[in-house]
Amino acid sequence: MMQSRSWRNTVVWGRWLVAWLLVTVFFNSLSDMTTIRIAHSVLAYLLLIIGASREAKRALSGVMVLMGYLAVDWIFVPPRHALGMPSDLDFILLVGFVLTGAVISQLMTRLRRTAEIATNRAAEIERLSAERLALERDAARITVLNEAERLKNALIASLAHDLRTPISTISLLADPASGVASRIALDRVGEEARRLGDFLNTMQRFVFVGASDGSLLVIEPHVVDDLIGTAIRSAGIGLVGHPVHVHLPPTTELLMVDCDLTLSLQILGNLLQNASRYSPIGAPIDVTALDSDGEIRITVSDRGPGLAPDELESVFEPLQRGRAAQRTEGIGMGLAISRTFARAQQGDVLYQSRPDGGAEFKLILPASARIRAPQAELRAL
Repeated sequence: MMQSRSWRNTVVWGRWLVAWLLVTVFFNSLSDMTTIRIAHSVLAYLLLIIGASREAKRALSGVMVLMGYLAVDWIFVPPRHALGMPSDLDFILLVGFVLTGAVISQLMTRLRRTAEIATNRAAEIERLSAERLALERDAARITVLNEAERLKNALIASLAHDLRTPISTISLLADPASGVASRIALDRVGEEARRLGDFLNTMQRFVFVGASDGSLLVIEPHVVDDLIGTAIRSAGIGLVGHPVHVHLPPTTELLMVDCDLTLSLQILGNLLQNASRYSPIGAPIDVTALDSDGEIRITVSDRGPGLAPDELESVFEPLQRGRAAQRTEGIGMGLAISRTFARAQQGDVLYQSRPDGGAEFKLILPASARIRAPQAELRAL
């Protein structure tokens, strides 16, 4: 690096010294012409000083000032071809040349230094911008991985929490003593098997997140009443003894929701099982769906004890249960899992007391932006 810089300085000095020599030879050869004046040579040497100052450091520009002065004195100041005593006007002109050359040299040196500082700062800003972008990409990557890890943990907890429901349903239907018709039993077994397969496929997406396109969820438009119906059928024997009433808005259009089907079914399954677990035998469970300002709100209402005011948020934490739930079986993971899954889909799970006693848990998900169509047309798709 040092040798390269030294070689470059040598080339610059050589180029401008050759330029000075050519200008000097030119004016010396024309010095006898009456049309050539001392001012012409002064202007030419000032241009040389400007050029040398722009490209090199102060030393070369100072040398060019001195050599320009000597050349003008040698060629134009009597006695010519000697360093003589200039007249008053020539002396003023030469002094002005030296001062102008020195000022130009100083200004160009400062300008050059300022340009170097600006270039270095621009390079530093570019480097810092590149580092910032790299850090932002790393932070985004870490956020995605943390989200994947959090959801994967919720899936594992959900698997441990809810796997018994489809397995119990399959075991019951496979038992000839259950009295369920073979065709119906086979259909239900196939449905539960597909549910388990979808659940395991969802887990696999989280395990391999980042290996392909990094997609955590499969967000697609779904018909709300189909979603609710599938969740009720999947809940199976967990709802025995509790009639489920589904209330949809009286409209010719189907409600559409953008969601991950597997996770949303898991949320509704948890809410339905909680409603069944904490409601008296024979008490109905109401499921209501409506469109509210671009959100689909699916409410599961029960006739259970509800929650105390100080439990409204704590029940959504892992391993936390309401005081009224202590007498029933459970470990306090269902609501925590449900809220995690809902928020991963840009939604939420909220609680409010039922006006005539009981609890209402609302699953909130984004309404689908898909253009709505009448029910008959949508079902034909």
